[in-house]
Amino acid sequence: MYAILDIETTGGKYNEEGITEIAIYKFDGHDVVDQFISLVNPERPIQPFVANLTGINNQMLRNAPKFYEVAKRIVEITTDCIIVAHNSSFDYRILRTEFSRLGFEFKRQSLCTVELSKKLIPDQQSYSLGKLVRGLGIPLSDRHRANGDALATVKLFKLLLTKDIEKKIITETVRTETKRQVDDKLLRLIEAAPSATGVYYMHREDGTIIYIGKSKNIKKRLNQHFTNDNRKSKKIQEEVVSVTHENTGSELLAL
Repeated sequence: MYAILDIETTGGKYNEEGITEIAIYKFDGHDVVDQFISLVNPERPIQPFVANLTGINNQMLRNAPKFYEVAKRIVEITTDCIIVAHNSSFDYRILRTEFSRLGFEFKRQSLCTVELSKKLIPDQQSYSLGKLVRGLGIPLSDRHRANGDALATVKLFKLLLTKDIEKKIITETVRTETKRQVDDKLLRLIEAAPSATGVYYMHREDGTIIYIGKSKNIKKRLNQHFTNDNRKSKKIQEEVVSVTHENTGSELLAL
């Protein structure tokens, strides 16, 4: 059983985002058997660029339920399900963060349709949801709204299931609850870094240096490294255990 979902957020600093809208479709491999769609009052302001992108503004959410009011329904509809999302590491992290604020540990297996699409439908020009489904002839309405994106992901996932005849690739791609430890580790490294100009060194467990960089704001730069989804950043995120730094006071000295 799968819980195919999409989440819209306020934007903002890593792990400080709030959910503004969520859509979940419970899918048995053939049909949608349950669904939950709701705006959510994030109890924090929406970043202006996000409001422009999604069309969701603070006024719309004033009377929407707060996350704790919909949390039970989310637990129920996702119980014994594998979470499926386009870039699931983001949606799943946001859900875990919201539940963590309530003192509840939300643990599910997860599948990413970006990762699956790259394996099962190679050589596409883009794997962003909008461009990918358009290229595959899958209808998509209400782009950047939870319900529209979740419905498109349901249709994409149905297609991916037909491509993986033996279900071998999908089975091998399921992620167990290991990402939370990585997220928490990276968050601690970000929080420990100074918002100062200088040079920073990323270390593996044995102390060897993975990466050396300079920045006018080391904390902000680490946040970029640890939230980027490209291959280089993912490798750094997996291997980094500690970060040391030298404050130089000026960018010229850092260079």
